[in-house]
Amino acid sequence: MKKYFWIFLCILGGILMIIGSATGSAFYQYLYNLALPYIAPGLLPLVQALLTVLEYISFYGGYSVLVGTFLILIKHSRLGKIIIMIATSFGMLGLIIFAITWIVRYLGLPLDTQADLILTQIHSLFTYNSGMAFIGTALAVLGRYGVKRSEKAEKESSKIKEYNEITSSSNSDSKFCPNCGAKLPLKANFCNKCGKNF
Repeated sequence: MKKYFWIFLCILGGILMIIGSATGSAFYQYLYNLALPYIAPGLLPLVQALLTVLEYISFYGGYSVLVGTFLILIKHSRLGKIIIMIATSFGMLGLIIFAITWIVRYLGLPLDTQADLILTQIHSLFTYNSGMAFIGTALAVLGRYGVKRSEKAEKESSKIKEYNEITSSSNSDSKFCPNCGAKLPLKANFCNKCGKNF
């Protein structure tokens, strides 16, 4: 599908996340408190700064998805996809925790006291008052994945086009590698320079 369809899915997902109040800053703080005893004192300021950035991106989940989508539109695709991934990670994790908790409680699976306490603590960090947050998160994740695939397909297509242009303009006794552009004999099945098979 076209890249703009996937971008539209990201935008729709971001809007639904805003309506559903999908935020995730409490979970990052919970992870930080768990990891704190294992962090070297010299790395503590760096970890705190990174955590602050992650908290802001996840706290403004839907808005962060829209910012990431805007960055994709203005050709800063890699940064945009990273922001969308961070913004949607909380919602996807929340859905997984919700499903695990529901299965454990519904089936009455026995857990030891420590595991049950951790599951209860993590479950309490998420709010499940609106399905829109989860639907929006799923759409944003799907849109990000689609953008990534369409960009890869565009890149491959441009390589093939470039290869065809090079080979059509060359003389009939040689051809060029579609991967690195090296000049090769016409009957070559692989590139002597980069090893690409064709």
